Amino acid sequence: MKRTSFRGDDDLVRLQEFTARQIKEHGRMGMMHPGDVPHRIYNALRRDDPRQLVHIWEDDDGAIAGWTLLDPRGGGFDAQLAAVARTSAPGLEREMNLWSEETLLALMKSGNSEAEAIETDAFEADTVRTTTLEKLGWVAQDTEVAMLSRRSLTNIEPPELPDGYTIRTVRGVAEAGPVSELHSAGFGSSWTPELYRRVMESPGYHPDRELLVEAPDGALAAFCVTWPDELNRTGLFEPVAVHPDHRRRHLGSSLMRAGMAAMAGWGMKWAEVMYEADNPGSGRLYRGEGFEPLYKLVFYRKPISL
Repeated sequence: MKRTSFRGDDDLVRLQEFTARQIKEHGRMGMMHPGDVPHRIYNALRRDDPRQLVHIWEDDDGAIAGWTLLDPRGGGFDAQLAAVARTSAPGLEREMNLWSEETLLALMKSGNSEAEAIETDAFEADTVRTTTLEKLGWVAQDTEVAMLSRRSLTNIEPPELPDGYTIRTVRGVAEAGPVSELHSAGFGSSWTPELYRRVMESPGYHPDRELLVEAPDGALAAFCVTWPDELNRTGLFEPVAVHPDHRRRHLGSSLMRAGMAAMAGWGMKWAEVMYEADNPGSGRLYRGEGFEPLYKLVFYRKPISL
């Protein structure tokens, strides 16, 4: 087994194809959506060089056996493993987790992090991964879980926007400024035009897959980014948010209906969304649009001393 660092566009395509094939052959449990691959690499790591933080394990034939993404700023990591590797290389899962943990801690220490814990996650039903984590000292957080929900792309209701509001796609990098402000307001995060332009210019992002709600005065009121998985015919919403000044006007539901209609037009049969279970607003929105729980994702935490 050989470990290599992420090399850019070609590896992104390989990782997306790997993820889609795993879902096709072994099911969704334990795997991220292929659209989540560029989202996590270029959005979550927007301030960093992914070539230093994404690593791929390959077998002797060059096929991907697994990969990890380290996020020293966020104090966590993601890990994905091929189902066949659990029998052909039974020690690989433990090796990947240990290597990711040790490398993450080194990066956090060199960056003068003051964190007191590190985080990762696992599908609750993935007993192999959850057992591995627990044996390595990770502790499941009962109050920190996310729900992966799904609905069929049939019987989609039309959007119901207030007078003067419209839905459109992003017009390209020229809108990096206002779109970054919308993302910051929607999530209370710290985007800048330069950072969002970097996302817009990254592989995998397409302006026509980011939908916006525009208010009567031209202000941007809500957004969602949509991702297709052509192999499994499943679309993903990641992320979705409404500006605080425009909430309680059903903009989120109208935007998702438009997004689902677009997904159906791409040939998708299903739509998925992941949300934190302790966010009552998100839960109500997605349940109201017909999304039903598919899997629970549990967050794991491990105390550290840097």
